[in-house]
Amino acid sequence: MSYRVVFDAAEEGYSTWPFVSVGLVFILIGVGLVLVRRRMPGWWGNHPKVSSTFAFFFAGFAVLWTSIAFLGTYSEYSKISSAQEEGRVEVVEGTVRDFIPMPYAGHAMERFCIQSKCFEYSDYDVTSGFNNTSSHGGPIREGLPVRVTFVGGTIVKLEVKE
Repeated sequence: MSYRVVFDAAEEGYSTWPFVSVGLVFILIGVGLVLVRRRMPGWWGNHPKVSSTFAFFFAGFAVLWTSIAFLGTYSEYSKISSAQEEGRVEVVEGTVRDFIPMPYAGHAMERFCIQSKCFEYSDYDVTSGFNNTSSHGGPIREGLPVRVTFVGGTIVKLEVKE
């Protein structure tokens, strides 16, 4: 029997960009507020100092949040990507045991072990590694023969036996 690749971070690329792009929307809103705050009717036009402070704070916070989100997610992607390219990964092969699925509506971590190595992940984690839980269509289930390539605790490649 051979293995079929169900996830490979090297093929996925920088997959967390949608998370970061949310911040870009808020940056645009903040810049818009800064540019038009004095021409806006009602409270905004009647309180120029407070509206200016709010608009600049909003835009600044959006830039800060987006920068931190990008640096955090891209550094993780870069770390696992270079580890894969340079062969600095570990591989474990065996049958999934001690599988604890994430409830469909819950935000719990899904967990499983192979031999002595255990993994946990969630659809709600922003990561470049594998995080597709079984309740949301993921392939992991108790007794499934798999090969897992990982860096630290992050699954960078997941293969299932056909």
